[in-house]
Amino acid sequence: MTSFPSSCREIISTYCCEVRLLGLRLLGAISLGLGLEEDYIENVLGEQEQHMAVNYYPRCPKPDLTYGLPKHTDPNALTILLMDPHVSGLQVLKDGAQWIAVDPRPNALVVNLGDQLQALSNGAYKSVWHRAVVNAARERLSVASFLCPCNSAVIGPVAKLVGDGDEPVYRSYTYDEYYKKFWSRNLDQDHCLELFTGQK
Repeated sequence: MTSFPSSCREIISTYCCEVRLLGLRLLGAISLGLGLEEDYIENVLGEQEQHMAVNYYPRCPKPDLTYGLPKHTDPNALTILLMDPHVSGLQVLKDGAQWIAVDPRPNALVVNLGDQLQALSNGAYKSVWHRAVVNAARERLSVASFLCPCNSAVIGPVAKLVGDGDEPVYRSYTYDEYYKKFWSRNLDQDHCLELFTGQK
């Protein structure tokens, strides 16, 4: 088993710290966009964890017979993705019917909203259905950083975002409850949030 060189570890550590700061700034902007205090969502999510996934997709001679990852939404709050600058491997679902390729841009990051922001916003924001595809001509590498609530965080629609006389779209739950339910099913099944609707 080989280990990362120290220079690589330092770069990854610095990247993780910077992308976390960016994620917290984005959560602040989303809070303000919903008419909430800037630190509202950050406080609700608690002492957030940050996970990172480095995915390598080799060149594939028959890409029509396989896929990198099936369609899914992310169970966390925010995903910040550094794409391979030369290969378009990410697709998002538009209007529930059409897959659109996300073309890489130089020095750009892709931000996906996760399920927890959909629940907190009472559906005002939607988590993104997406998938990873393989490429016949090129191999590629992507780096995804996931900002996750602490397991004990209680997630549910913000009362201010539920109209007078309306019921919230989603019931309250802990992130731990959601995360376990999310991974107990197939990724491409119906949206996991459908299991947390109403006041059950």
